[in-house]
Amino acid sequence: MKNSFKVGIAATVAITSAFGLSACGGSADSAGESDSATSGEVSLIAYSGIWQDQYMKAVIEPFEEKYPDIDINFASKRSSAEMLSALQGQKGNPATDVAIMDISVSESGNDQGLFAPMESSEIPNLENVGEDFQNEDGFGPVVMADAIGLLYDKETFPEPPESWDVLWDPAHAGKINVMAPPSLLGLSLTAITSTMEDEDYIQSIDKAVARLQELAPAVQTFAPNPDEYQSVITGQTVLGIGQNARGQYYSDESNGKLGVTFPEEGTVYQMNTINLVQDAPNDAAAKTFIDYALSPGAQSAFAEALFYAPTVTNAELSPEVQERVVPTDGSLNIIPLDVNFLAGARDEWTDIWKREIISQ
Repeated sequence: MKNSFKVGIAATVAITSAFGLSACGGSADSAGESDSATSGEVSLIAYSGIWQDQYMKAVIEPFEEKYPDIDINFASKRSSAEMLSALQGQKGNPATDVAIMDISVSESGNDQGLFAPMESSEIPNLENVGEDFQNEDGFGPVVMADAIGLLYDKETFPEPPESWDVLWDPAHAGKINVMAPPSLLGLSLTAITSTMEDEDYIQSIDKAVARLQELAPAVQTFAPNPDEYQSVITGQTVLGIGQNARGQYYSDESNGKLGVTFPEEGTVYQMNTINLVQDAPNDAAAKTFIDYALSPGAQSAFAEALFYAPTVTNAELSPEVQERVVPTDGSLNIIPLDVNFLAGARDEWTDIWKREIISQ
């Protein structure tokens, strides 16, 4: 299959959360006999935590008000990789209807036959998805856009750091958090560091590994608990790697203690797709939900709630929110990432981190 997403500026795609999934089961025959577009239950698998809380309020609860005879059953997972594992275990007899996950993971799911193509005749709002966010083979489109950012303590840094090099500044040794691979955050930092070292990460990450080995002794934790954002907010660390959307949310929650910025060397996109499970047991109602999730109202509401950029062309944002979501107009310096390559390299890079970086 062709790299199905043109995603973002200069035909880039993100890996993002990229590596965590989950799902359930059912059968195509039973779905065809009893399924309804306006009633039934839709089983959704997606992210846990603050993402789940805000998506419930901004999208799912309004959907259930509009379609009172459809109930959404939300199965939450911390990562896309967990979602994918669950879906793989239910292949051929799915209990899940819809999955929202990182694009790099959904691409793998498409290749494995876990997801079904969709058509605008059944999901009209597919027509409004920006061309860069559509899947060329008809599989699930990008439903929300984000990017990896540098998290920082605003008391320590009155002005946002301009370069990723700040992570290597001895003044901050022991006050840095990095979520190691297989997390998207660690994988992204690997690609960013490789680019900083004028290295093609597809050919080699030797230079990136050498530079990250220099960073490792300064890292307080490679598994921030409860997460990378609270690590900075509570003062455990002053620098970290995170996602812009959640960073913006937690900046408000911390009364501005946490900041998030995109350093000048560039960053990578994190894109989530919305996917119809192959042989979904509630196929028709699932398509109704996907259509709603791609509506301008739902897209704008979730952007207002958690600062993910909409991917439909007819969504409208307030100026205040527009300034805080990741720009998709070409103004952000984006490092192109090969989704298929990174999906294949994840295990190798994770092993390299364990053996050669974290152990330093």
